[in-house]
Amino acid sequence: MMFNTPEFALFLVISMGLFYFIPKHRLWLLTAANVIFYGVVGPGYLLLFGIVSLAVFGCGRWIEQASRGRRILLWIGILLTSGNLVFFKYTDFALRSLEKLLSIHLVAHEASWLHYALPLGISFYTFELISYLVDIYKGRIAAERSLLRFWMFIMFFAHMIAGPIMRGKEFLPQIQQLDKIRFNPAQIRLGVFFIVLGLLKKMGIADQLAPYSDSFFSQASTISGAEGWTGSVLYAFQIYCDFSGYSDMAVGLGCLFGLELARNFDTPYLSANATEFWRRWHITLSSWIRDYIYIALGGSRRGEIRQYANLFAAMTISGFWHGSKWTFVAWGMYQGGLLIGHKLYVMLLQRLRIVYIQKYLWYRILAIGVFFMLTCLGWVIFRTEGLHTAMDLISRMLNPKALLMPRWVWHFWGIAAGLFALHVLEAYLLRHLGRVSTAWHRWIPSPVRAAIYCLVVLILLYVLKPEQSSFIYFQF
Repeated sequence: MMFNTPEFALFLVISMGLFYFIPKHRLWLLTAANVIFYGVVGPGYLLLFGIVSLAVFGCGRWIEQASRGRRILLWIGILLTSGNLVFFKYTDFALRSLEKLLSIHLVAHEASWLHYALPLGISFYTFELISYLVDIYKGRIAAERSLLRFWMFIMFFAHMIAGPIMRGKEFLPQIQQLDKIRFNPAQIRLGVFFIVLGLLKKMGIADQLAPYSDSFFSQASTISGAEGWTGSVLYAFQIYCDFSGYSDMAVGLGCLFGLELARNFDTPYLSANATEFWRRWHITLSSWIRDYIYIALGGSRRGEIRQYANLFAAMTISGFWHGSKWTFVAWGMYQGGLLIGHKLYVMLLQRLRIVYIQKYLWYRILAIGVFFMLTCLGWVIFRTEGLHTAMDLISRMLNPKALLMPRWVWHFWGIAAGLFALHVLEAYLLRHLGRVSTAWHRWIPSPVRAAIYCLVVLILLYVLKPEQSSFIYFQF
C-alpha cells in the first residue's frame, strides 16, 4: 500500500478518525493499522518481521538486566538482525561474485531460495533494531518494557518502509505519551502541507521525469557526453523528488497523529561540498553511518590517515547498503573520495591562508555549481546497470565535446533550470515556514486560498495514474 494511492487515503482517514475518537486504545489501534499496512505486502514477511523484532525486544531486555555477557547478547542481536538482511539482500550477489572469482559453480541459478523478493523496509528496520540494541548497551536509553510500544517504534507505517530511520531516544518517549496527544488543528494543517508537498514532488515531478531519465540511461552505452549530462541531471531531480517526497509525506503523516518524525532532507543540491551534502541528504542514514560505523571504527581519534580510511570505509558500507551491485559499492567509494577530497581541499586553503574566500557569495554559488556536477557524476555510477558502462559514459561526459549540446536537449536543460529554481524556493519556504504561513493566512484572501487549494487537488488528480509507480528507495 503506497502513500500515493486512493486506497492509502481511505486507510489513513479511518486510522486517523479512530485515533482521535477512541484515545484510550490508541496503541492497539495503531498496532492494528501497522499490521494491516504491512500485511498487504504479504503475511510471510509480516511473520518474519514479527520474529526478528521479538528476538531483538528480548535481547534488549536481557542486555539491560545482565551483569555479565552483555556484549555477547549485543552481538547475538546484531548478527540476528543483520543476518536476516544479508540473507535476503546479498546471498545471491555473494554467491555469484564468488563463482565468478573462483570460476566454479556453487548453486543452480534457478534455486528458488535465491530469488525471494526483498521484504519491504528490511534495510530501514534493520538499522533501527541495531541502533536500539547498541543504545541500550551503551546506556543511552532504557529497554522498552511494552512489546506493543516497541512494535510501534519499529513498525509505524509512516516510516517503516523507507525511513526516516528513527532512534529510540527520539521516538520511544513520544510513543510512551501517546494517550496524551490532543487534536491540534495547526499540527493537522502542517501535516497536510507536508503530505501535499510530498505528493507534488513524487507525482508531479519524479514520475514525470522518470520516462526521460530511464530513456537516457537505457542507452547509456551509446549516448554522447552531452546526453549523459542531461540524463544525469534529470535523474538527480527524479531521485531527490521521489525520495524526499516520500520523506515529506512520512513527516506529514506523523504530524496527523501528533508524532514528530525526523526530517530526512534539507535541499541537498544547494550544498557547496560533500560534507555539507551528507548533512542534508538522507540525514537519518548519514547520521546513523556516522554514529554506528564511522565513530565505531575510530572516527577522527587516531590521526588523519586513519580518519580518511574510516570515512572511506563508512561510505563504502553506505553504498553497499543501497543494494547488491558493484555500482552501489563504487558509488559509496566515490562519495567517500569526495568527503576526503573536501577535507584535503580545506587543509590546502588553510595552508594558503585563503579560507576566507568561502565566505563570499560568488564563491558559494560557484562551489554549489561545481559540486552539483560532481554529484551528477556520482548518480551516473548509481543509476547505470554496470560499472564498465558507467565509466565509459563518465569518460564521454568529461570530454570537452560534451559541451556541444544537441538542440533537441535544450528544453530538458530549461526544465532542469526550473527545477533548480523550485529547489531554491523550497529552501526558502522550509526555513521560513512559520513566517510564510502567517503571511499566507493574513494577506491572501480566503477565496483565493480556496482556489489555490482546488488547483493543487486538480493537479494531483491530473497526474494520478491507474497504477502508481513505486518509490525508488523501496528497493533498498
